[in-house]
Amino acid sequence: MSSRFALLSPFTVLLAANSNDPIASIFWLRVMRRRAERRLRFQLRKASTRDLETLVRHRRGMFEDMGVTDFRALNASDSVYRKWIKEAFSKRVVVGWVAEVQGQVAGSGLIWLQSSLPNPEGETKLVRPYLFSMFTEPVFRRKGVASLIMREAIAWCKRNRYPRIILHASEKGRSLYRKHGFTRTWEMKRRIKIT
Repeated sequence: MSSRFALLSPFTVLLAANSNDPIASIFWLRVMRRRAERRLRFQLRKASTRDLETLVRHRRGMFEDMGVTDFRALNASDSVYRKWIKEAFSKRVVVGWVAEVQGQVAGSGLIWLQSSLPNPEGETKLVRPYLFSMFTEPVFRRKGVASLIMREAIAWCKRNRYPRIILHASEKGRSLYRKHGFTRTWEMKRRIKIT
């Protein structure tokens, strides 16, 4: 049975599977799945180094969702990121959250406290929160997981008196970020060929 029906009771799946009417079976599975999804209560907890492999897997999944298919490049990135994120947690320059439901990890997101230049926009801290590695497991997408993490990230910034949060939005994530008040900026980049 598909993982999208994983939240249904075994009885419901068995009942639908044994129905003589395949249309009715599909209908009832969908109805029961929607009811089960409405009962989901996602819980957030702070991310830590014990979540290292989940966070590495989520970052890789994010890049794969953005169309990166070079297996060797992804593996190399995983290795470097694993070391970087472990060190960032130990230096306390990364804070993040893991969303869970019924003992399963549903998604995660992190903030990196980047060094920042002074500017005339009223920012007194020379650190700027950068939201990164937002990822939701496919089975839990469109159920509010990313919004839950986003709201907590914004609340954390507010509690810690950071007047701005930045991110690099993938095409798929732009509507989510706009929904939470993010606006487009004109950051640009240029690749430099190293010989």
